[in-house]
Amino acid sequence: MKTIQLPAAKALPMTLDEALTKRRTNRDCTAEALCDCELAALLKACAGITSEDGRRTTPSTLDLRAVSPYVLRADGAWRWNAVTNMLEQTAEADVRKVSTAYQFEYVDKAPVTIVFVADQERAKNARPTGVYVDAGTMGQSCYLAATSMGLAGCVRASFDHEELRKAMGLAEHLEPIVLFTCGRPA
Repeated sequence: MKTIQLPAAKALPMTLDEALTKRRTNRDCTAEALCDCELAALLKACAGITSEDGRRTTPSTLDLRAVSPYVLRADGAWRWNAVTNMLEQTAEADVRKVSTAYQFEYVDKAPVTIVFVADQERAKNARPTGVYVDAGTMGQSCYLAATSMGLAGCVRASFDHEELRKAMGLAEHLEPIVLFTCGRPA
């Protein structure tokens, strides 16, 4: 398995109030890659560990931590290990086009899509909507971090969950449920 050690997350320069005020959906981005410290900041914002007991930057239904971020880039699909701040490859192919039902040009151009993947085994004791609430808060945290760094982004949900799961090389109990696609504004 290939791995990429990410650097420390880029510090977010905006206040929360500024980021909330300026946050907008923006699908108009360039293909220029994000630097790894920007990607680390997005991942930290949505699922970074903030305490010794493993609690994260975003809430989790029943503290199950059943939703995890994965990353789609031109160099494959990657699971983010929050403990080590490392990307662990799950698929070598560029599967970004599988992550949409109709926005093919946008997802192919944007350098990063963060996929919020629900572990249905881990979530089986929670209400079925819990993982979607968790993924929504994670997506909003990505929006705010992206806004703070001057990046363009969009939460998306129009995709074939099963086809993306297979393309990412995920086990059957892991389901991609929500996406955040991000890049530099055009």
